[in-house]
Parts: sequence; structure tokens; C-alpha cells
Amino acid sequence: MRKNKKSQAEIVGLVIIVLLITIGLLFVVKFVVLREPSDVKKTFVHSELASNMVKVLLETTTTCKESSVKDLFQDCAAFKRINCEELDSCEMVNDTIGKILINSLDKWNKQYEFRAYIPGNDPISAYDNCAPKADRESVTYPIPTEWGTLFIQLDICS
Repeated sequence: MRKNKKSQAEIVGLVIIVLLITIGLLFVVKFVVLREPSDVKKTFVHSELASNMVKVLLETTTTCKESSVKDLFQDCAAFKRINCEELDSCEMVNDTIGKILINSLDKWNKQYEFRAYIPGNDPISAYDNCAPKADRESVTYPIPTEWGTLFIQLDICS
């Protein structure tokens, strides 16, 4: 009879150990496996996306006299000497920017704000589909013009 009680106590001890290990594994799953992805990665990805998007955008060649978007921005900010069939440089650059943003960031379901401006003047180009209080990763590129520095700014919102 005594041997039987000893084996029952050992089984109860094993059951308790298995329960403790199971509870420990549940905590590991809850706090390690199911945790939210790090914001650092998201911030880095949005920052790189904004930076690369502006670089590519400015170097894009348009159908207007083989001018780049950067050239059109510089002309639009200064004298508007470049004429593209029926459009001036400002209309052409806004048309090109709009098409690029629609075919890239909009298709990727990314919220963004794009602005091209000389401080103290009205923006040359502006597109915004960010939520009002969204977090933003921003990149700004300066472009020298004859009328001051033109800033190209792209914010990727999350």
C-alpha cells in the first residue's frame, strides 16, 4: 500500500512539472512570438522609401524636351521658359508628379504628403492623402534656383 501512495505522489509531481512548463511556454508565445513588430524597422522602411522615391522622382526624364523633373522644377520656380507642347513647365511637372505618385505610392496603399515650395511663396506642387495626426517619416531635398532654394519634401505617413 505504501509503494502505491509513493507512485501516486510521483505522478502528481510530474503533472505539476508539466503544467508549469506548459504555462511557461504560453508566456513565451504570448510575449515573444505574438508581439508587435518593432517600430524601428517601420520607421527605417518609411524613411528609405521617402528618400529613394524623391531621388528617383527628380531624375525621371519627361517627354518634355527630354527634361528631367528636377529641370522642370527649376524652370517652374524661376522663369517658365520651357514649353511642353500645350503645357508650361509647372503644368508638366505637376502632371508628371501626379502620375508617378498615383502609379507607385497610391498603388502600394501608402499615405503620403508631397510638396515642392520656395519658403515664403505658394507651393509649386502639393499632394496630400495623410491622416491629420499620422506619424510621418520625412525627407527634404533642396534644389537651387535663380529665385532661391526650392525644397522638395515627401512625407510617408503611418
